[in-house]
Amino acid sequence: MDRTDDDHLEKAAIVGNLGLALYARFKHTGDLHDLGEAISLQQRANTLTPDDSADRMPSRYMLTNAVKLAPAGHLNKPLWLYGLGTSLNRRFNQVGRVSDLEEAVRCASLSVELLPKTHPNQVPMLRLLGYLFVTRLHSPHVQADDARHAMEAFVEAMQHPTAHPLEQLRACIQYTALLSDSSHIFTIPPRLTLLEAYKYSLDLIPRCVWLGNNARGRYAGEELQVVGEVVNSAVTAAISAREYGLAVEWLETGRAVVWSQVLQLQTPLDDLRRLHPLLADNLHHFIAFADRCPLIPQSLGGQALSSHAYALEYDKLIAQIRELEGFKNFLRPKNLSQLIGACASGPVVVINVHESRSDALILHGGGDVICVPLPDLPLSRATEVQSQLWDLLRAKRFLNQSRGEMRDEDSDEKGGRVTAMDPPDMMRKILADLWNWMVKPIVDIVLTLVPPSTTLPHITWCPTGPIAFLPLHAAGIYPKHESTNTHSQTIMDVAVSSYAPTLEALLKSRTKVTTGDTEYPKALVVSQPATPYCDPIPNTRTEAEIITSLISRSTHLDDTGGTVQAVLEGMAKHDWVHLACHGVQNRMDPTNSAFALYDGRLTLSMLMSQHLPNADLAVLSACQTATGDETLSEEAVHLAAGMLNVGSLGRSGPSPTISHRRL
Repeated sequence: MDRTDDDHLEKAAIVGNLGLALYARFKHTGDLHDLGEAISLQQRANTLTPDDSADRMPSRYMLTNAVKLAPAGHLNKPLWLYGLGTSLNRRFNQVGRVSDLEEAVRCASLSVELLPKTHPNQVPMLRLLGYLFVTRLHSPHVQADDARHAMEAFVEAMQHPTAHPLEQLRACIQYTALLSDSSHIFTIPPRLTLLEAYKYSLDLIPRCVWLGNNARGRYAGEELQVVGEVVNSAVTAAISAREYGLAVEWLETGRAVVWSQVLQLQTPLDDLRRLHPLLADNLHHFIAFADRCPLIPQSLGGQALSSHAYALEYDKLIAQIRELEGFKNFLRPKNLSQLIGACASGPVVVINVHESRSDALILHGGGDVICVPLPDLPLSRATEVQSQLWDLLRAKRFLNQSRGEMRDEDSDEKGGRVTAMDPPDMMRKILADLWNWMVKPIVDIVLTLVPPSTTLPHITWCPTGPIAFLPLHAAGIYPKHESTNTHSQTIMDVAVSSYAPTLEALLKSRTKVTTGDTEYPKALVVSQPATPYCDPIPNTRTEAEIITSLISRSTHLDDTGGTVQAVLEGMAKHDWVHLACHGVQNRMDPTNSAFALYDGRLTLSMLMSQHLPNADLAVLSACQTATGDETLSEEAVHLAAGMLNVGSLGRSGPSPTISHRRL
C-alpha cells in the first residue's frame, strides 16, 4: 500500500479495502487496535477520494473519521458519516472515550441533515442518532436535552413516509424502550404515549411480514423476531394500563403472524383478484417493490423520489381498496367485538408471558375480558419449564423416533440431556408446576363464569411464547402411587381442554355454514405399523381396527395402502381422519413438517394446498404433531395447527377439531 503513490487512481480503494478488512477482523476478535487502524485508514481513504469519485469507494459500509473531508453535496457522504458514527459508538462502548461519543453524535446528526427528508435511509440514520442520545443519557456525560432529542429522532423515524416498515418497527421498539426507562426525566410531554406508540407498532406488523413472501421466507426472515419483541411488550403495557380488550386485540394481531395472514387475507386477496384484478396486480407490484428496497443501499442518489412516490401510491391504493364494498377492513386486524365470537362454545383463555409480568386473559359469553395475573410464572420460569419438558422428551427419545431424512435434526444420538430426576417424577413435577402456577388460578375463575351443567365446561387455550409448548390439558397433581393418601387434582377432572393457534381460527368455524348432511360422518383411518424409513410403531393396527369397528362409515388404509396420494384422496372424501403414524417437525422449514406415510412424507405445505370440503375432525395419533419450533413459538407452526387451518380454509362447514395423542 505504501509503495503506491497517493495520486494513483486506485489508491483510495486499496486503503479503504484494508480498513474494511481490519474492521471485519475487529468484529471477530475485538482487538481495539484493529478498530483504531480501520478508522484511520478510512480517514485517509476519504482524503484521497476526489469529490467527483463516489463510485471509487469500495463499500457501502465505508468508515470515515473526519466530517470535513467530503463536501456537503457529496452523494455518499451521509453514508460514510453513518458508518463512522456506528464505529465510533462501538469504540466508546469498548473504552468509554467521551470524544468518540461526541464525534459519533456529530456524525449521525450531520448524516441526517445532509440526506433528503423523503429518503428512506433517513430512518436508520435517525435510529442511530436517537440511540446515541440514549447512550449519552445513561452515561456520566449526559446533557440536558438528550431525552428530548432521542424522542424526536425516534418519532421522526417511526413516522417517516417512505421508510421500510421493518426499520420503522425497530424505531418503535427504541422509542417504547425510551419511554419505559426514562420518561420520568423528560422535560416535555412525550410526542406519543406508550400505548399510542405500541399501537403504531402493531399497525406496522402486516406491512413487515409481506404478503409477497412465500411461507418459508416469512419464517426464515428477521421480521418475526422483531415482531416477537414488540407484541408481548405491547400486550404487557396494555394489561398494566387495565386495557384488557386492547391487549386481546394486540395479541391476536401479533400471534401466529403467518397463520393470521393465511386466515385473514387469503380470501380477501382471492376476492380482490376475482372482483378487481387490476387493483390486485397493483398491490402485488407495490409489495414486491418494498420487499426489494434495501435498507442501506450503496449509492444514495436517485432513490428518494421513487421510494417516496411508491409509498404515497401504496397508501392511496390501500385506501382505494377499503372503499370498495366488502373490503372495508382489508389488511386490518379484528377488534374485540369481533373476536369475542370465538368463545361461543366456552371460555377462551389467551396467555401472555413477559419478563415483567404474565397474565391470562379470559374471553367469555359475558362480553368483557377478565384478567388473571400469574405472578408465579414469569417468562424465565416458563422458559425453564419448557426446557425441562424438552430435555425429558429427548432423554426418552420421544423427539427422535424416525430414521433417515425424517430424523429430528436437533436431536443427538444419546437422546438428549439426562435429567437429574427420574423421568416419571420429572413429568409429575412439570404437570404440578403448571397446575399450581398457572392452570388452577385460571380454572378457578373460569368455573365461576359457566352455568352449572351435567357436562364439564369446555376451555380453549391460546397460549403464547414458551407456554405454547406445554401440556396445559394435562396439568395437575398426580400421586406417585395409587395407595398414597394424596388425591389427584387435575384439569381433566373439571374441564375439557382444546387448543387454537389464533382466535381467528375459532371465528372461522363459527361463521361457516354447515352442509346440512345428517348422515353419520365418514372416517378415514390411516395406520402405519412399519413405515419403511421409520422405527416400527406397536399397536397402530389394533388401534385402527377398534376405531373402524365403532364407525360404520369408515375406510382403513393400513401399512402399504397408506400412501401419500391415497391419504390425500381419502381426506378429500371423508369428514374425519385418524392418523396413527410418525410425525416429524422440521425446524429449518416448518411448512415441511410431515406425517410419515408408507411411500413418503405428507407435508404441511402439501396439506395447505388441498381443498378439503368435508373436513370436520382430525385425530393425530402421531409424534411431534404439536411440538412447533422453540424459536418461533408465536407462530404455532406445527401439524396440528396446520390441520386446523387447512380445514378452516378449505371447507364449507365448521372448522375441524384437532385431537393429538402421541408425543
